[in-house]
Amino acid sequence: MNDSATLTATAEPMSLSSRIRAWVHEFLQFGVVGALAYVIDSGLFNLVQHGPTGFLSGHPNSANVLSATVATIFSWVANRYWTYRGRTRENAWHEGLLFALANIGGLVITQFCLLFTHHVLGLTGPLADNIAAYVVGFGLGTAFRFLFYHYIVFTNTSGAHDGASERAVPSNSAK
Repeated sequence: MNDSATLTATAEPMSLSSRIRAWVHEFLQFGVVGALAYVIDSGLFNLVQHGPTGFLSGHPNSANVLSATVATIFSWVANRYWTYRGRTRENAWHEGLLFALANIGGLVITQFCLLFTHHVLGLTGPLADNIAAYVVGFGLGTAFRFLFYHYIVFTNTSGAHDGASERAVPSNSAK
């Protein structure tokens, strides 16, 4: 095979089934990180609010800010070095800022769902709040964050790629 044929084969786009498998793989890793971040967030919140030391007992908003901040930092690091490895930016501060914006966007979506449920639908009970925040808002916010991370935060494809990316797109190593 000559060099031009090799270059042409390398430049071919991934098949639809390969792209779907890559997205499913990415979404599963994103989900694992999100589930762990949720455990960190809720666990730390309950520890500092209701735990043995309970140093933020009586201050649920402060406890929530602390736990959400720690969970968000964990999520960024785990997504950066696992889910989106090979797609990270050289400027980690810029990437971190974009990551924080994605999480703020997810929070705004959840808040909108709560406001809509209260002020438009007139539903103000605990069940309505939990469905609005942790079913509808969480679902929409998660979809938003996934797309924001994929298309805006972790977009550098010039660095080293993970094994899945290398298998999906043939390399130009044969000359």
